[in-house]
Amino acid sequence: MQDDSGLQSVLKIPSVYALSQELSGAHRWRKKFIREMLRPVAGDKLVDIGCGPAQMLDWLPAVRYIGLDVSEAYIESAKRKYGARGKFLVGSTSTLRGHELLRDVDIVMCCGVLHHLDDDEALDLIGFAHEILKPGGRFVALETAWLSGQGRLSRWIVGQDRGKNVRTDSNYHALVAKYFSKIKIVPDLHPLRIPYAGVVMECSK
Repeated sequence: MQDDSGLQSVLKIPSVYALSQELSGAHRWRKKFIREMLRPVAGDKLVDIGCGPAQMLDWLPAVRYIGLDVSEAYIESAKRKYGARGKFLVGSTSTLRGHELLRDVDIVMCCGVLHHLDDDEALDLIGFAHEILKPGGRFVALETAWLSGQGRLSRWIVGQDRGKNVRTDSNYHALVAKYFSKIKIVPDLHPLRIPYAGVVMECSK
């Protein structure tokens, strides 16, 4: 579930969304995510679920990138800026199952997607990731979370997020454990310039 009412609706505009991410420090968090957990190398086949305007490509090496998003506006923005660097598909993990491009993948990533989905939707995404990964491939996700030791202001800000299915680190673990047995979860109580909290999950097939 996602709240796009009121002021939240402007975040559906790709340029506004990208600016909000820069101001909050989310881009810095994503760079750390790429460096420490995603660890892609040139030539990897990488699927980005919920790619948005695909700004992750600014920090990725020469991977074989495929971005998926349900928003046509985000995908069109990604094609305009990064059309020469990847493939971009409009759709969800349900509607894109079986697509010829989505096979034998080295890395499936998703950033800030699962907390917009209920448990059934999240499990569909995780199952999709497991299906398209080659043996030894990895599913790596960065998510907003409720964490032990999280401050009151951080909890309030997380509560204002558009995604209405924020989970604890143990809740996220329970979801990915339905499909993956090799799981690493790293919590972060200070990922952004503003008070916030999140986790990074690395799951190997």
